[in-house]
Amino acid sequence: MKKMIPVALMLTLCACGGTRVVDLNNEKEVAAMQDVMELEYRDWTKTAETMTESMLKSNAFRRVQNPVIAMGPIVNDTQQRFDTDVLIKKIRTTLLKSGTAQIATNFSGEDLTSEKMRSMRANAEYDQETIAKTGTLVAPNMSLSGKMLQRNLKLESGWFSSVDTRVEYYLQLTLTDLKTGLSVWEDEQPIIKEGTHAPTW
Repeated sequence: MKKMIPVALMLTLCACGGTRVVDLNNEKEVAAMQDVMELEYRDWTKTAETMTESMLKSNAFRRVQNPVIAMGPIVNDTQQRFDTDVLIKKIRTTLLKSGTAQIATNFSGEDLTSEKMRSMRANAEYDQETIAKTGTLVAPNMSLSGKMLQRNLKLESGWFSSVDTRVEYYLQLTLTDLKTGLSVWEDEQPIIKEGTHAPTW
């Protein structure tokens, strides 16, 4: 009988594991998600909302008639691999739903400058056989680009504490008026985490 107790205990512990599907529409479920040192769903959602709200509250879109935004590169300069489209998609969706600006999808991911836009004057718009009419493409008049940075800081751990690293993430975005080449909006949003197993190179 005594030999069966460890076996039963082991089976009980194994049964406690498994995968939990999080209902993202349930605020309590999302709040109860296990915290991690890497960037995750809650970070993307909150940061995208904060940055987009800052952009919409600024006077940037009032300076340009019929804003059409080209999503420039958002460089991942952190110590973890992820596709920045996770963030860009949320920002694009919010901007479109606001009705404030449109997105030029045919320029996505390009590093646009005023010089590059002017060099397109001699371009007859790609392969004419693939386009219904010449002159139907709408060129963007604004571009949104940025960078995600990461900084790791070592903390002095206490005798009973397991916290030994602070990870600081910074999302920096710039909205540029392509006609003038001037920045019309810029912002930076930090994401700070403390714990163990910080992402490193």
